[in-house]
Amino acid sequence: MSALDILSFLNSGEWVSGEEMAKRLAISRAAVWKQIQVLRQRGYEVSASTGKGYKLVKKPDLLDADRISCCLQTKWLGRDMRISDEVGSTNAVALSLARDCPNGTVVLAETQKEGRGRLSRPWASPPGGIWMSLILKPKMPLNLIYQINMAASVALCRVFSSLFGLDAGIKWPNDLLIRELKICGILMEVGAQVDRLDYAVVGLGLNANNNLSGFPAEWRTTSLAAQLGHDIDRCELICRILEEIEVAYENMGSKDIYEEWRSRSLTLNRQVRITSAAGDLVGQAVDLAEDGALLLRTGDKLKRVLAGDCIHLRPMQAEAL
Repeated sequence: MSALDILSFLNSGEWVSGEEMAKRLAISRAAVWKQIQVLRQRGYEVSASTGKGYKLVKKPDLLDADRISCCLQTKWLGRDMRISDEVGSTNAVALSLARDCPNGTVVLAETQKEGRGRLSRPWASPPGGIWMSLILKPKMPLNLIYQINMAASVALCRVFSSLFGLDAGIKWPNDLLIRELKICGILMEVGAQVDRLDYAVVGLGLNANNNLSGFPAEWRTTSLAAQLGHDIDRCELICRILEEIEVAYENMGSKDIYEEWRSRSLTLNRQVRITSAAGDLVGQAVDLAEDGALLLRTGDKLKRVLAGDCIHLRPMQAEAL
């Protein structure tokens, strides 16, 4: 018996008598009280009243490994979970663990000191967000690793829709936007031999309940709390994300995942600028290939772009080019 057993009674938000909990758990009322104290120490606000019992008033906005594992319905993803108060970056931690840990290990942190996005750009990681890295070990050739990013993007969009009714779209290659504002970024890093993938670390940076006031305006960011008008339960959200990613991952490479990924694109038919090590390209995004490539029309030429930083151009910007 643990504090989580008591929490399962209190999650209704109604008064629950200590006697009832003691009887159903086959423990003493003193043991119930002791576990209530454990919950309070973890930040749960629990009221007590003679004749009524106990009532859960407020849950803490903290990542709780016990709560996550208790509600998680995955078969393998997240069954090994490492949670820290603060790290340099969850991807860096995951990369250091990847060779020796099981497939599906998840690294989470309340904050990151050195979070990063594409092209090694700094990624702000204040308290209240979800900063998470997944260690995946699919048996696949290197030329198919784009399928992992595709599956993760689709899974996240599904979660935002099913849990919150929010319509998220995918900005090629790895950002999720709601109403043209960035809500989440994905950063995948791999370890590989010449001809095969050893592991992939998929980093997810999601603005959930974090304060956005310190973010530069030009970042054009939003959060789930800002979109919904209230904070969300991060532990529950993490469970739903992992469950949906597991489903999409087990179906990656399918026509269905590709078609959903393409249908959720916010980049198609837009004028864009692509920045990469090879230089800048400006043109119209006319299609997305099954291998994740962006088909870009520049003048009378059609170019395949496999990687790069994508900027959606506003009409006035496009006309000035």
